[in-house]
Amino acid sequence: MRVKALFVDVDGTLTIDRSSYRFSLEAIAALRRVVDSGVIVSLVSSNALPIVVGLSRYIGLNGPVIGETGSLVYYDEWGLVGLATKSAREPYEALLREYGVFLEDSWQNRFRVFEYALKLKREYVGGARGVLVELRRFVESRYPGFTVDYSGYALHVRQVDVDKKRAVLYILGRLGIDPAEAGGVGDSYMDSSFLSVLGYSAAVANADDELKECVRFVLSKPSGLGVVEFVDYILGG
Repeated sequence: MRVKALFVDVDGTLTIDRSSYRFSLEAIAALRRVVDSGVIVSLVSSNALPIVVGLSRYIGLNGPVIGETGSLVYYDEWGLVGLATKSAREPYEALLREYGVFLEDSWQNRFRVFEYALKLKREYVGGARGVLVELRRFVESRYPGFTVDYSGYALHVRQVDVDKKRAVLYILGRLGIDPAEAGGVGDSYMDSSFLSVLGYSAAVANADDELKECVRFVLSKPSGLGVVEFVDYILGG
């Protein structure tokens, strides 16, 4: 087996678990081994693009970076590429007005272009799926072309036809790599769109059940340690 590109989610995947922002140092070391082997390694995230670019650069990765759930791509050789065409600012602001009892604003929104993020107040995190259904109904009925997703870390208001899959396929197309020769790993159902098109797709052990159902490999270890497990498999051939 020869994987030419590896796409890795950030929150819940590279972290020590799905409730922490602390990176797994074992996972970081594993990704550096992948880079050293000559494979392109890209971060795929819903975070604001400057955060993801910074992480990629300081970790020592070598591939294009995806932010805002696929709305933006950055690569030194290409510059900044916008895949979305419409800002979600209006539906995001409407959600804050109408559902402020459930929601908190995200400081990252000052650095976002197309997709906007909201945090669930702590007391409502346990009922996140129910809240998501209501917020999605509100947005999709009043703002055609937009939707809402929940990553486990934040709610994301985005253009409905732009997601991580679109960004990953854009990158593979420009690099001339067949999706069958690419791998990816994630933790959230939001990662299913891009993982479903890759030849070597994996979900960490503590991933959403919806994600586990659509990947090739369900890893035995959670979050960052699952990334290490997947890297060992890829490099072991």
